[in-house]
Amino acid sequence: MADGMPPAPPSSSLTIPELTDGVVRLRAHRFGDVPRIVEQCLDPESIRWTTVPLGYDEAMGRDWVETSHQDWGVEGANRLWAIEAVADDDTEHAHEFLGTIDVRPRGGGLGAIGFGLHPEGRGRHLMTGALRLATQWWFDQGGVRMFWDANAGNFASWRVAWACGFTFQGVIPQGLDHRGTVVDAWRASVGRGDDLTRPVKPWREQVVLEGEGVRLRPWRDDDVDALEPGDSPGHFMPPGAEPIAETYDAWRLRRGLNRALGKATNWCIADSATDRALGDVCLIEDGQEEGTVELGYFLLSSARGRGAATAAGRLALTYAFTPVEAGGLGMRRAVALTVGDNDASSAVLQRLGFAEWGREPAFCAREDGSFDDARHWVLRANPTSA
Repeated sequence: MADGMPPAPPSSSLTIPELTDGVVRLRAHRFGDVPRIVEQCLDPESIRWTTVPLGYDEAMGRDWVETSHQDWGVEGANRLWAIEAVADDDTEHAHEFLGTIDVRPRGGGLGAIGFGLHPEGRGRHLMTGALRLATQWWFDQGGVRMFWDANAGNFASWRVAWACGFTFQGVIPQGLDHRGTVVDAWRASVGRGDDLTRPVKPWREQVVLEGEGVRLRPWRDDDVDALEPGDSPGHFMPPGAEPIAETYDAWRLRRGLNRALGKATNWCIADSATDRALGDVCLIEDGQEEGTVELGYFLLSSARGRGAATAAGRLALTYAFTPVEAGGLGMRRAVALTVGDNDASSAVLQRLGFAEWGREPAFCAREDGSFDDARHWVLRANPTSA
């Protein structure tokens, strides 16, 4: 080595198992990895989502590599591997450090997983293979369950765990300490008998849809500027369904998590000409029978009366009823719910072809203390089918 250091610490280096699936390889860390370890630890995304020490330097990296080897000789200590790409073996980047993954024993057969990639390792689909290898190794040692925890909003990390069959267990308020500040945590896990090769639930993407003067697209940061104070009666929509500037970030995060858990797909309804946000439309799968979605929507007050809700609903429903192999959701029917005195919303559903099939009395309370009914609607993808 140019710096005069051996390629790896001498302590316990031979006891670290090498794991590979033919695409990714997990191996012992080496002193030669230190410059790239430092690069990863100084990367803004690593700092944002992990607890890597600030001001990371090569001395810290050398100490960390040494400790990672020593820990393999300590019962119950963390087990760390460096990540490299097998495809690089015949190139100038052979055996180049691309990230780290570690298993953290918790006792009783429980383990926790942690991982991160060097910027040059991202986008190469390496971490999914690394997670499967490390998790299977844990189960082969007698482990019974592997847990994944991340700061709420870390969709890139969840995407890896999701692809490896982890089941999302929920949001833990103030569940993690991030540099002295408590933040909400996402938690998921996978058991020894679970399938590591495929997700448990679908991940609903936001395909951009165009038509009839509106565009359905993802919500953006700058859409907060288009939001307006809500002027509809409070019982027209579930609490928190419509964002305001103060709740916009949390609202978007909830919407994003619902897509990532296969619970719903939502879009910003935008004006085709100006791209200004007009409202939101969603297809809700959570709580529905298989093959059924619930249609939901709202418009900002300035966007009403121009047919935007009808146009957006038509686009969303076409996507819902399009077969999976043709890029849609492959649903067989859609349902909707309006309150009894929301005539405008009921008119939208009628224009979309929904039929009202029932009315539920005293469904929800109005602001004056009286109660309003619920109207239930249904639309079949193919009404002539049995």
